[in-house]
Amino acid sequence: MVLEAKGLRQQVLDTSLLIAVLVGGLGFARTLIDALDRDAWRILVGAIVMYAGFIVLLLAKRLSYKARALGFLALLFVVGVVGLLSVGYLGAPVLILAGQNVLASVLFGRRVTAITLALNLLALLGVGAVLSTGVTTVETTAFYEPTVFMNWLRITAIFAAFCAMAVVGVDVITNQLNKSLRDQAELIEQLKGAMQLRDEAESQRRRAESRLRSPTPDGDG
Repeated sequence: MVLEAKGLRQQVLDTSLLIAVLVGGLGFARTLIDALDRDAWRILVGAIVMYAGFIVLLLAKRLSYKARALGFLALLFVVGVVGLLSVGYLGAPVLILAGQNVLASVLFGRRVTAITLALNLLALLGVGAVLSTGVTTVETTAFYEPTVFMNWLRITAIFAAFCAMAVVGVDVITNQLNKSLRDQAELIEQLKGAMQLRDEAESQRRRAESRLRSPTPDGDG
């Protein structure tokens, strides 16, 4: 049962990394074009390093599951925070962090999920504090003002509620899956026991038939 659960988590990790590489490749290409047009070499190098990290984790099958999964979550966190500093809380960065939180629930469990959620909430508030002080700026629209810290408090509360609901849902599904795996394991063990009893009974029957068929010594010299 434990091996099956680990196998499922491994499949989720591999599939998620593949999606990150394929879908992230589109954003990576766009970032490269913009960085080259603006001679933003730091952004260019950072994008290359982060995207290369996803590819390495996808291909590094010899690494332990824990190392690959934690590395994946860490990369998603970095991408999300960089995105928040670049465009604010509007768009993909918040979705990336939310998805990272759900993945933490699937790949590890409640403890890592709680730590991940706490880090994400601190990141949202931290980025909000940085932008509200004017240290860096992002493009804004009429209905969206990232330099107002109160807006970040609101989005942090919404983010926490969304992640909590998503994580609870994943936890329920995971518990049901684990229960199903336990039930299957118990059924398999029962079937194995029944087969062993059948084999023992068959062996005893054959021995008994063999004794009945063997000639009885008559005792004559």
